[in-house]
Amino acid sequence: MNESFFPTKEKFINPYTDEGFKRIFGSEINKDMIIKFLNSLLNETIRDITFRNVEAFGLGRNDRKAVFDIFCKTDKEEMIIVKMQKSSQKYFSDRVLYYASFAIQQQASYAKEQLEQELKELKEGQEAGCQTAQKRLRWNYAVNRVYVVCVLNYIMDRKYPDKYRWDIIRMDRELKVPFSDTLTEVYLEMPKFTLKLSDCDTLYKKFLFVLNNIDILERLPKELNEQIFQKLKSIVEIERMTPDERLAYELSLSTERDLYACMETKYEEGMEKGKVEGKAEGKVEVAGKMKSQGIPVETIAQCTGLSVEEIGSL
Repeated sequence: MNESFFPTKEKFINPYTDEGFKRIFGSEINKDMIIKFLNSLLNETIRDITFRNVEAFGLGRNDRKAVFDIFCKTDKEEMIIVKMQKSSQKYFSDRVLYYASFAIQQQASYAKEQLEQELKELKEGQEAGCQTAQKRLRWNYAVNRVYVVCVLNYIMDRKYPDKYRWDIIRMDRELKVPFSDTLTEVYLEMPKFTLKLSDCDTLYKKFLFVLNNIDILERLPKELNEQIFQKLKSIVEIERMTPDERLAYELSLSTERDLYACMETKYEEGMEKGKVEGKAEGKVEVAGKMKSQGIPVETIAQCTGLSVEEIGSL
């Protein structure tokens, strides 16, 4: 493939594109890096993660499915969903809750499969004359913890300009104490993350700093002289990508640019429409005032451009 097809200006991928984000967080070979980031972010002690199918289907045939950016299970059977959201979306927090419900529903399915296997083994043991302890026959609704981490490339709440991280759990409104930690939602508003590197006192903060300042990887400062960031640098360098990977990335960039251009066009069309509608409303307001002062309808029509019928209806 002709290498001149690809632009050479950028040295590192944009982590906020679909391909860029998945290249960092969605690859099996990056497990060690992802585990370190999640442990720091969630204050956990994850030792291993298993990537699962990023498509989750509803219980019914006609139910909507959910598509995650990253969906993995930890060595403690906890579920972690990582989602990157590039622009504001109405009801996004409800969408996150909907996504989390799939991780909870799947645990019921896994528990059912496990119980069926246990019952099968119990039956085989009894037929063989073995003394086997009685096991529970139904799922007891025990749910392993579910985390949903949302990396937002927009400002979610402008009322708190310095708050870039939101940790959402179920809690009692009166006592202000956690009621359950089964579901934890973490929202990271990246445009609000403006810490200096010297103020990043945890690994996850350093990681977020790099995502917002990807070019700093070209010459790693001493604060980032760790194996995790050396590996991150090798992952995001465009020149290390295969031709197919670079093509996929360029197509992802092209999609981003097309989407942005469409949004800009719609915004400009909306502004123009607003000006036209505002101008029309202004004419009606002026006509109403002139009419209330007893000015002849014909004169008002000549001044405002409105028809006699339109003025008569005011």
